[in-house]
Amino acid sequence: MVVGNRTSDEASAIRFQATAQGVADKSFNLNHPKNYLGYPLAVYHSDTTEEVLSEYVVGDTAGAQKGASFLGLIKETPTGEELTPLGREVVRYVLSRYGSVDAAIEQFEAWHGTKHRFYTEAREWGLLARRVLWAYPATQLIVEELQALHDAGIFNPSIIDLIEHLHTSKPTFTVELFIRGTDQARSQVLTEDGEFRVDQLDDGSHYHAPTVFQ
Repeated sequence: MVVGNRTSDEASAIRFQATAQGVADKSFNLNHPKNYLGYPLAVYHSDTTEEVLSEYVVGDTAGAQKGASFLGLIKETPTGEELTPLGREVVRYVLSRYGSVDAAIEQFEAWHGTKHRFYTEAREWGLLARRVLWAYPATQLIVEELQALHDAGIFNPSIIDLIEHLHTSKPTFTVELFIRGTDQARSQVLTEDGEFRVDQLDDGSHYHAPTVFQ
């Protein structure tokens, strides 16, 4: 299978805990960040996590749990789910602003089905979401590379622009994060030397759907 060129300093360039493939395999299948921020509140609540989530936050409790875990808000222990330091920070924010988790969790009902940006609709919650997302392993790298494109005069980059830019310095990261891991997708998108066939990058079927969605 063609994977892409490797560079000697790629280990330092890929600044997240596991591998690019590990990030690509993680799917945030719920659209609104409140579904993930609500999870540590539900864990902290005296009622069962599933009851609180389904009543106030989202019906897809499994999706919320998966995303909260990916974002490092909770962790599995032999005795059950526990809040991480980041998850406890969400609870501290709620207690300082609302006085109780109950008062905060009721606000989540008002956001059900909304199509507005979280930062616009609830600015302080939006800032909290940004803090959580910044701790997600791939975020800093992607943001820095988008800034590099902006500095180069590419103000509205497409996903193809980002892929081509990333591939020049982090080829393995780029291929593993964006391109599906099947032999068919890799052979169609990559040459034997690990370079992209640019004309194939217009075909959305070659991409990891979770990565593009995220």
